Amino acid sequence: MLLAEISSQIQNEGYFVGTWDLIDEAQFIDIEVSSGLNEFEDLLTNSGLECLPKIVNGSVANIEKSLIAVPIVFFNKIGRLNHKSNDIKYALLVGKIAAVMAKVDGQVTQEEIRQIRKDIYKLSFLSESEKYKVFIRSIYALQQKSTKEDLMRDFSKLSPRAKNQALTIAKDIAIADHYIDRNERLFLYEFYRLSDLPTNTVARDLRAHAKNKNVALESRNNLKGINEPEFIIDVDDSFEQMINEFENF
Repeated sequence: MLLAEISSQIQNEGYFVGTWDLIDEAQFIDIEVSSGLNEFEDLLTNSGLECLPKIVNGSVANIEKSLIAVPIVFFNKIGRLNHKSNDIKYALLVGKIAAVMAKVDGQVTQEEIRQIRKDIYKLSFLSESEKYKVFIRSIYALQQKSTKEDLMRDFSKLSPRAKNQALTIAKDIAIADHYIDRNERLFLYEFYRLSDLPTNTVARDLRAHAKNKNVALESRNNLKGINEPEFIIDVDDSFEQMINEFENF
């Protein structure tokens, strides 16, 4: 597949997930050396594209494997995120937690990807370009082998304040579509257990959280025409370990 064809598909969905062997222009590039990675980066730039994992100074950021061995997320070239911003840190956490929650049942559907997009695009404190960049990183998170167990292990290491904030983010995601899914509720049980909170209050707490956020919970059959909620929160420094795969991106 030519990069021009990939670019055309990106105009429809905003991204394209592929592998190295699918790219026609890559067949003559030695991706195992810095010069080859730089050559590929130039090809992407000339096509108005970027990819995750990201190529940084002739190397692949944040992974030990070659690009040949991993899924690659291609997207429109739009610059870098300000990772020092609490708004961006919070948005990345929304994306990561939403991605892991989507993978709880073992597979990710297009409906779940659309929900992740909605979860991110309702963050009104982000610009449109920031929403797109955070969404792409969530798509990248979906390609990783990180599991619910990995996220729970990271969660268990957080400070009490950060655990409380992560719980708030998970609750925000759970009520965002005005419907509390069973898998989302089970996911929250684990967060509660690791926070030494009684798990039998999850359903009640979610209803109270929705009321506090002015979100009307409905049945799945009665969701049309409902305004999307807006969520803003400060981010604890100990969250850094949970979004470290986005470093340099």
